[in-house]
Amino acid sequence: MCSVICALHRDRHSQLPEGRMELYAAALRMLLVRRDKEREVIAPEGLQLTEEQQIQLLQRLAYWLIRNGRSEATQALAVRIIRERLPSMPPVVPLDGAHQVFRHLLLRSGLLLREPTPDTVDFIHRTFQDYLGSKAAVESSDLDLLAQNAGDDQWEDVIRMAVGHARERERAELLRKLVAIGDQRPSQRRRYHLLAAASLENATTLDPAVRAEVISRASFLIPPATFEEAENLAQAGAVVLDVLSGPADMTEEQAVASVRTIGLIGGPAALQRMRAYKDAPQRGVRQEVVNTWPRFDTVEFAESILAGCRCDDIDIPVTNVEQVACLRRLPETPNLSLPRPSLIHDLSAVLDRGSVVSLALGTAEHRTSELPSLAGLTGLRRLHVHSPTSTVSLEPLTDSGIQELVLDRVPVGLDLSALQAVPRLTTLSLSFADRLALPEVALPSITSLRLKGVADTAELPDFAALFPGLTRLHLNLHRRPRRAPLDLSRVRGIDSVTVRVRNTTKVIGLDGLDLGRVSVTVEGRRTSGLLPSFRNQRP
Repeated sequence: MCSVICALHRDRHSQLPEGRMELYAAALRMLLVRRDKEREVIAPEGLQLTEEQQIQLLQRLAYWLIRNGRSEATQALAVRIIRERLPSMPPVVPLDGAHQVFRHLLLRSGLLLREPTPDTVDFIHRTFQDYLGSKAAVESSDLDLLAQNAGDDQWEDVIRMAVGHARERERAELLRKLVAIGDQRPSQRRRYHLLAAASLENATTLDPAVRAEVISRASFLIPPATFEEAENLAQAGAVVLDVLSGPADMTEEQAVASVRTIGLIGGPAALQRMRAYKDAPQRGVRQEVVNTWPRFDTVEFAESILAGCRCDDIDIPVTNVEQVACLRRLPETPNLSLPRPSLIHDLSAVLDRGSVVSLALGTAEHRTSELPSLAGLTGLRRLHVHSPTSTVSLEPLTDSGIQELVLDRVPVGLDLSALQAVPRLTTLSLSFADRLALPEVALPSITSLRLKGVADTAELPDFAALFPGLTRLHLNLHRRPRRAPLDLSRVRGIDSVTVRVRNTTKVIGLDGLDLGRVSVTVEGRRTSGLLPSFRNQRP
């Protein structure tokens, strides 16, 4: 198709038609008529067919292929279709000349028809088949057939171009049929209504009432606001891409969900649509954009999306060696996420040693069983390890320059004592599935600590002994057993404390806490402003 457009661009002196329908019409005119005329090829194969005659014959073949769900036909069938049409074209050839006309169309139609095998024929580009077939459908008044097949992906472009070929009354009738069937079929409503909306681009003239009816139906479906809506919307197929607006018209939640829809649809058209979202100012939108990388061609996505995307505040997920190789094409790669830690060796070979600042290893589904050496990443300052196993050794961290470490879902038995030898570590985040377990050795370098887990006892750990340099503490706790008290007396002396606790109604040990430094939220309902009321709960 690119070669056709390039030839048309040259033929029309760099002036391509703006509309899709006009582009196809101009390309057909060039291939069927102008090419031979300008080359002074007169009556090839002894035939002189007009543009309209050739189109009439080609569109009958195209429509047969579409109706029968076929991509090719036997040459004998193609000759029969031509023979059945010849009586309406008396000046062309005798009825027994159908094979001669077929050979003429095959040889002179340029880039339209071809012979996949000696006894078959097909359209080189499905786009021209759909354009010609949709014209035949409209001329045959097969509007009911078009509407009934709107649930089939193979008919999507046929219907959209039929709207362009149709006269105003037929166009309105077809769009109303799509809307009506969508109303009647809840399971396919999204697809029918969105297809009608996408077809409006080809409706040069249309009853304003019909246009408003189509738009009103689509407005209830887009943009999606949740991942569930995004997944449902993606089932409607590529038609969605033409009715999604850009992120400027959406909330952040809608833009994130729209990116999820585009990624699920996939393909070249979806990749083109994704470009509108890669420059979104919201971090969450751009993060969702880069998360779709595995759904597209690796190199094309890196060149057209990642190379121009602001990545300083998002993580780039890297899942295979091919993606690692593409990282060298990017202007910056400060934050990377590797589900497979072994990819670090490939990473060090292709990236500047100081370019990676933040690194995430593993996922909730793929536990981290080993930490590779990080010495090759001299610029690394933050490490996030998802779901480490109890046998993971933290010794490789002692050779790194990391300043912040996040360990998610820390298992029972994981030895944290090696953190004492990580020279520049100042920020530590630990989350536990069903308990709290702190290092058995003091970590004086830690100034900021985040803990998430289950508090089995009223008394918190001795933070002053374990983290003598601590100035910031964030606790996210689930109290067990239910409604048992939680004693906060051990957070005294820490400059800034935030506590979120669930499953309890009683917080004790509040004497001496500075209201300006301590914030407490209980069961998601109470904040630091109610700290005085907790003091009154003393036994």
